[in-house]
Formats: sequence, C-alpha cells, structure tokens
Amino acid sequence: MFDPLSVGASIVGITVPAIHVIRLLLDDLNNIINAPKAIQTLKDDITSAEMSLQSLQTIEDTEWEVLGETIANQSKAAIENCARACDMFRNDLQRWTRHSEQGRLSWQDRAKVGFFKEHQIKAMSKQLQSCKITFNAAVGIATLYSSIRHTHITEEIRKTISMKEAEISNAITSTDLQLAEMETALGEIRLTGSAHEEGQNEEDITNAVKQIEEEQVALGGSRTLLEELLSKAREDFIARAASESKKRSTGVTFGNSNSGFQAGVVIGPISGVTFGK
Repeated sequence: MFDPLSVGASIVGITVPAIHVIRLLLDDLNNIINAPKAIQTLKDDITSAEMSLQSLQTIEDTEWEVLGETIANQSKAAIENCARACDMFRNDLQRWTRHSEQGRLSWQDRAKVGFFKEHQIKAMSKQLQSCKITFNAAVGIATLYSSIRHTHITEEIRKTISMKEAEISNAITSTDLQLAEMETALGEIRLTGSAHEEGQNEEDITNAVKQIEEEQVALGGSRTLLEELLSKAREDFIARAASESKKRSTGVTFGNSNSGFQAGVVIGPISGVTFGK
C-alpha cells in the first residue's frame, strides 16, 4: 500500500547522502586552481543540481500522496542516478589528476582533462542539467497542487497550469536532444579509440563509454518521470485532485462510532475528536 508518510521520509533519506556526494565532487573541482573552462562550467551545473535536490525535500507528504507512487519511485531512482553519476565522475577525476600537486594541474593532466575527457565532462554536465530540470518540475507540480488545495481553479491558476505544461514539454524535448547527443558522443569516442590517438588508451575509452552509457540510462529515467509529471499537470487531473483533497479535509470523526461532516452546538467537554481523516 502506498504510504505518503514513508515516501516523504525515504525521499529525504536518499537525498541527504546524494547531496553529500555532490558536495564532495564540488570540493574536488574547487581544489583545481587552473581548471579548464569545461570544469568551471561543470561546477556551475553541480551547484544548480544541489539546489534542486534541496528543494525536492520541501515537498510535503500530502503532495506526494497526490503525485502518486509512480512519481515517488521515479524521483527516488532519479536521485540515486544523479548521486551515482557524480561518484563515478569523482573517481575518474581523481585518476585523471594523479600527476598534479597542490591543486595545480600538471601539463599532462591538464591536457587529459581539457581534451581527452571532454566528452565525459560534457556528458556529466548534461546529466546534472537534466536532474535540475526534472527535480524542479516535480517541485513545481507539487507546489501547484498545494496552492489550490483549499480554493477553486481561477483564470490565473489556469495560466500557471498552462505554463507548467509548456515547461515540462520543453524539458522532454531537451532530454530527447541530449539523448541524441549522447549517442553521437559514443560514436565519436569509439572512433577516437579505433584511431589510437596519442594519450589515449583502452582504459580511457572503456571508462568514457561506461559513463556515457550510464548517463543515457539516467536521462531515459528522467524522461519517463517528466512524462508522468506532464500527465499530472493537466487541468482536469489537477481539478479532480483538488476536489478530492477538499473532501478529505472535511471529514470529522466523533469518538469511535460516528463519522462524516456533523454540525451543531455541543455543551460540555468533548473527547476522542479527530479533525481530518
């Protein structure tokens, strides 16, 4: 049975360690004094992804109940994918910079990070951008449900719904483009490997392919989550969810026997009363 209380706690439970992994990667990147431009761009993407993860923790249990089990499970998978990709990239980064000292890249390491690892760095940035967009979309839909829980859908809310639908649709289109770019990048890496360019070795090729394939899986998961969020962003679904929320909020239980909405004047003490069900 779907329990929104346990879902909310489990989301926080996997988000906290994911943020920790992201911060470790950011610390490693910050320690590189003369980092190439690609690394500087990656740092910005990491910071944005961390902020979106933190905002995901603000979704309340009542909103997880409306979003449903599928979105909750897909969100947890997306968080885990993001953390795993950051941890994998961090291991690669430490291997790439093994010749460097005191935060300065040696010329060998700078060449490897600046050119030979370009595809992996770009792929990591793409995945972090996708994480940010997907998590922000989930927070946006949850916030929308929360805002209409005790009101009717106004023209202003309709405009907000339309805007959210457009944002998620654009995010799906962007994810499709990223997946196509990933496929192109894989082809280029394999072609480079077959050419045996100087500075490349079989381990470099294998690790680059492995990371990009991992990120393809993660992007596919994000796309599935975005599709589900898009279905929840429809006005008819939101209106129905808001109506059901109002019905639940008016349930009153008197003692252990009577239930439903009751009104009247009661003189004397009352015990065993639960507002909401």
